[in-house]
Amino acid sequence: MTTEPRQLLLLLTWMSPAFPTGAFAYSHGLEWAIDTGLVRDGDELRAWIADLITRGSGWNDAVLFSRCWEEDASSLNELALALATSRERHLETSQLGRAFRIAAGVFAAPALDEDEIAYPIAAGSACAAMGIDRRDALLAYLQGFAATLTSVAVRLVPIGQTAGLEVLRDLAPVIARTAERAATATRDDLGAITIAADIAAMKHETQRSRVFRT
Repeated sequence: MTTEPRQLLLLLTWMSPAFPTGAFAYSHGLEWAIDTGLVRDGDELRAWIADLITRGSGWNDAVLFSRCWEEDASSLNELALALATSRERHLETSQLGRAFRIAAGVFAAPALDEDEIAYPIAAGSACAAMGIDRRDALLAYLQGFAATLTSVAVRLVPIGQTAGLEVLRDLAPVIARTAERAATATRDDLGAITIAADIAAMKHETQRSRVFRT
């Protein structure tokens, strides 16, 4: 499948930081990791995000996103919500999913009729329904995930804009390889071992001073 110009423009719109999902308000537990000194510079941020993408929540979401081209979205949605490892992870994915579904409706993208919808399912099912190439969509989805977390560190550490761009530059091959893996992955490939990141998301719930919702 080839992504036509109209579809590519739609994909770029949906995965843009300007698309009104409110992703800027969520840190995926990174705020707690920064506050406690687990992430202090660009190198540690790069490693944190790379682990999430290759063996953590980012990987699981990429697989679920990819399965939207072949599987029933309602069943995938139940699984995606069940895989949220904390209350805040559930809040993040469901709120982003809800916001994406509402905003994507402007483009007449089919919406999954569920009370709660996980973000990778909302985005993946919309991309699949609009005929966007799976691999192109995965690249954009994972790039958006990495860019959102990098933005958190740019604001909180702070690592600075240049260091943030260097992190995204160095993550490009990781994103490309993971997108290729996820494109052919099945449910059997789901699994995460980023325990520190999961604990960070749980600890954030009771963090005294917070800028982000998660």
